[in-house]
Amino acid sequence: MRIATTRRLPKPENTVALINVVFLMLIFFLVAGTLAPGPDRDVDFITLAATDPAAPPDMLFVRADGTLTWRGEALPLHDHVGRWQNLQSEASEPHPLRIAADRRLPAIELLEKLDDLRNAGVDQIVLIAERRPQ
Repeated sequence: MRIATTRRLPKPENTVALINVVFLMLIFFLVAGTLAPGPDRDVDFITLAATDPAAPPDMLFVRADGTLTWRGEALPLHDHVGRWQNLQSEASEPHPLRIAADRRLPAIELLEKLDDLRNAGVDQIVLIAERRPQ
């Protein structure tokens, strides 16, 4: 006499939870990637042979016509200096003012802007440039 045994088939794995997690991670990275402000589109970066290409997005831009912009807003020089000084007073360690200048801006005008910033009280200035492709 044979006794019929019923074989239980293993349950298929539920992949819905895995798909949900991957989808949520995708949404998170899409949102997180758009939070940082982009560079000013009217500025064509100065190129140098050896620089660090990782420029922070939160910097002061000098356009080809000499206007100063920060986060897309053109403001007078003393407003930029005041914003930088407020950031310095709130920070635990001093941070330099990062400037990205348009390559079409004459060097004399760039030096004049840097002198104006120094005379207004900015003592730490970093000029951001783009690495030249080889």
